Amino acid sequence: MFERLRAKPREWLLVRPPATAEGRWQWLHYSAQQACASGTWPPPSALLQLPGALIIPALDCSHFCLPAPPGLKRHEWPQLFEEYAQQPAEALLVSCLSREAGQLELLVMQRQQVQQWLAECAALGLQIIHGWAELQLLPPPEAGQVVEWRRAQVRCLKAHSRQWLVWPPVLGERLPQAWRDLPAETLEGDWPSRLARLEQVPSVLEGTRPARPQRAPLMSGMQRRLLLGCVVLAACWSALYLGQSLRQIEGWKAQVRAVTGPVNSPQQARAALARVQAEASDWQVRQQKIVALEQAFSAWLQQQPGWSVVRIELDDSHWRLALRGNGPQPLPAEWQAMAQAAGAQWLDEAQSAAGQLHLTFELGEQP
Repeated sequence: MFERLRAKPREWLLVRPPATAEGRWQWLHYSAQQACASGTWPPPSALLQLPGALIIPALDCSHFCLPAPPGLKRHEWPQLFEEYAQQPAEALLVSCLSREAGQLELLVMQRQQVQQWLAECAALGLQIIHGWAELQLLPPPEAGQVVEWRRAQVRCLKAHSRQWLVWPPVLGERLPQAWRDLPAETLEGDWPSRLARLEQVPSVLEGTRPARPQRAPLMSGMQRRLLLGCVVLAACWSALYLGQSLRQIEGWKAQVRAVTGPVNSPQQARAALARVQAEASDWQVRQQKIVALEQAFSAWLQQQPGWSVVRIELDDSHWRLALRGNGPQPLPAEWQAMAQAAGAQWLDEAQSAAGQLHLTFELGEQP
């Protein structure tokens, strides 16, 4: 109870992972809504005594506002966007930022990546007790306006506490029309020059830290008898569960054979299952590349109204498009940049007739 009543710290040491593998961690001393000092690691030794907060880069998280039925549990949150996810739900870390009018505002991150960052912070001697996404650092904009934070790696915009936009340089300089029409307050630099009241912003790291161990109280005689009864019930339940499991073994074997085909040993079954999982993983990677390419082309088509897509084909490991129009064509370097951003490879372009353009992208091996 006393911990709930205790005020949150008003002074933090914010740390952000490097943008590249060769980069260094960045830090910011936050106090009373102001950035007092910042730089690359390490900070002054006195700042290491402050409570630490991990800042999740904007390009490493996804923001959703989805309708949610009442009574939805935390472990059921991934079901709300399972059609968007391209990987198992247990690989994702989902945090609820707000709940309003039957909708959940969710932030989705890679669980393994966040745990790796926390481990690196521990190795640096940091005590991370909180975490925020980069868009949460921006102050709330005035009504009808946008707050834009410009950096070399990305542009972050906020038009409402629930309306975010992350715009990487590969998509060009022109924002979507709905964002261009709003007056903007521009902030530049490695950190925003004006920050939100972080003590009022929800953390995105709930559920990543283990619960604090508690000392068990001494048991009375009645409690020992109750514990003995629980042990007996657990033994009975375990025996019943074991009997049911033994009857289901043949069913499980049939399911494995349906996936892997006939096998002669558990080693062969494991190898076949590993092959099936690898093929499924390859297929998911290809789907992610296709989604990234489609998003890049949608952004390009919005900026080039004279062009339109007349045909899309997926043949083995190739993604082909046929375009028709009379507008200016991007340079080959721009097609290559789109492909590299999606993890694919641009092969060639051919102009079969006036106003027609055919593009081919290599997605990788066919699963």
